[in-house]
This record gives sequence, structure tokens and C-alpha cells, in this order.
Amino acid sequence: MAKTKKDSAFASVLKIFLNGVKLYFLNFEKFFKYMAFPIFGQIVGISLIFFASYIFTLHVSTLTNKSPIFDNIPLVFLMLIVLTLPGFFIFCKAFWDYLVALAALNSMASSLLEGGNIEDTSVHTELIRRRAGSYILFLLFISIIYLILSFPLLWGLLAVVFVYLALSFQVFAIEEDKSAFDAIRTAIGYVKFNFWKTASLLIILGITTYWLVPGLISWGFEVGDLGGFFSYPVEQYIRLLPLDDFNAILAQNHIPLTLKSYDIAKHIVLAVVSFAVTGFTLPLRSLCCTELYKDINKRNYAGKIAAEKLAQRAARPSKRRIKDEDDED
Repeated sequence: MAKTKKDSAFASVLKIFLNGVKLYFLNFEKFFKYMAFPIFGQIVGISLIFFASYIFTLHVSTLTNKSPIFDNIPLVFLMLIVLTLPGFFIFCKAFWDYLVALAALNSMASSLLEGGNIEDTSVHTELIRRRAGSYILFLLFISIIYLILSFPLLWGLLAVVFVYLALSFQVFAIEEDKSAFDAIRTAIGYVKFNFWKTASLLIILGITTYWLVPGLISWGFEVGDLGGFFSYPVEQYIRLLPLDDFNAILAQNHIPLTLKSYDIAKHIVLAVVSFAVTGFTLPLRSLCCTELYKDINKRNYAGKIAAEKLAQRAARPSKRRIKDEDDED
């Protein structure tokens, strides 16, 4: 009996995952357009920051030689800040949009699962931006919890808490009357009696969207030597770093490792590729977790209705009981 129940739970999780994959690819173009700026904007913003600082580093000595006014550390530092501000603003805007997408995608997923569409994604985004204050507080609560549990000795507890908080973004996005704290508390309540089902879905999503798909794309980059092509501009910046000094320190400490600019650049490029792929699969994770949330919520609602009816029956005296009481009178 227990085995049948486990098989049924796994089949349910697999069904949710496959349905999420289907909806994800049916709406891939819309999801791609929605996630394009939040993902590429962060990459472009950071790239502009490093590019501006790279160009400035190359020419600062020339400027100093031509004009003594530039031989001033506060002024040079101020110029560097001004040059990197455009990239910084782009990154911040994209990062905020990504945070908003973490919640807004669940509202879109809810609409798709109910047979609707996501033609106007701005409507779902506005639902979250309208509650920006509460959402920021919600993100702070989540961040503080994860920060406290990030200590290595608490990683086991972190994994358990991560499962319990897995549906918190769904609760916040869909149950608009919930405050930041109530969304977290409600999510924990939903997962309480569905822990292994939730954990199973998270494991499948983790393997697929954090390891398998990014790994395949990164492998394709390496096979096609695209990593080497994109590594070149990154390598030019890394060459400015004192790698020889680092390697000397490593050699003195008998560490069998040599830092090479090309290898570092290649790893950075592959890390960026993995980040982008993981970001573009965020809608898939939202679809699956939202379907799980709706399934649990539906069963909880049905159970609540059944409990209320049972309580009403218990409170209502039966006809036979009434007759017996009349006969006694």
C-alpha cells in the first residue's frame, strides 16, 4: 500500500514536470522575450563596467603624462566611477527585473494552467511591482533565512528549509492578500504534508535546469570552440591582473596549480553561459512549482470543505434523535 502511494506520488510529480515542459516550449518565444533583458541586461551591464574600467586603465597613464591634473587619486577614482555608472545602472535595472520575474512568472504560469494566455506579460509584472514594498520585505526574509543557514554545518538544514520555502513565491504572487510573512508561513503549511512530493519535483527540476541543460549547452560551446571566441575579450582584461605574482605565491606554498589568463577567461565565459541557460529555464521551474501549488491548494480546499460539512453534520441533530427526545418529553 505504501509502495503504491509512493509510486502514485512519483507519477504525479512526473506528470507535473512533463506538463510544465510542454507549456514551456509552447510558449517559449514569449518566455524568451520576457526574460531577455533581465538576463542579458545583467551580462551587458557587468561587461560594460569591466570594459570601461579596462579602457580607462589602459589610458590613465597617458592622460596623467599629458595633463598633471589627472595625477590625482580622488579625481581618477571619480572618473572611473562616472565611466562605470552606465553599466552599473543597466545591471541594477536588469537584476530588479529578474527579481520581479521570480514572482511574476508564477502569475503567468497560473494563467496558463487555467487555460488562459500570457499575451500581455506586463499585467503580471505590474501585479508584483504594485506590491514592491511587500515584495522587497519578502525577499529580505528569504535572504536572511538562507544567509543564516549558509554556514557549512547547517547545509543539511538549509536543504530541508529550501524545500519548505519552495512554494513561497507562488503563494506571494497568486494569493495577493498575503503579506510577506504570511506568504512564507502559508507556503510552509502547504509543503508540510507534501514534503517528499515537493522535494522530488525540486530534484528533477534541479538536475534538468541546473545541471543537464546548462551542461549540454556548455559542452556545445566547447565543441564548437565558441568558448575560445568569446574568451578573447575577457582574457585581455584578465591579463591586467598580477597572475605572475599569484603563481609565485602558489609555487612558494607548493600548490600544484598555475593560473593562466586563457583558462580563467574560458571558465568565466562558460559560467556566464550556464547563468543565461539557467535563467531562461526559470519559466519551466515556475510552471512546475505553480502546478504543484495549485494541486496542493485544490486538495486542501476540498479537504476543508469536506471537514466543514462533516462538522455541520455532527452539529445538526438527526431526525431519530429529535424523535427520541420528543418521546421522552
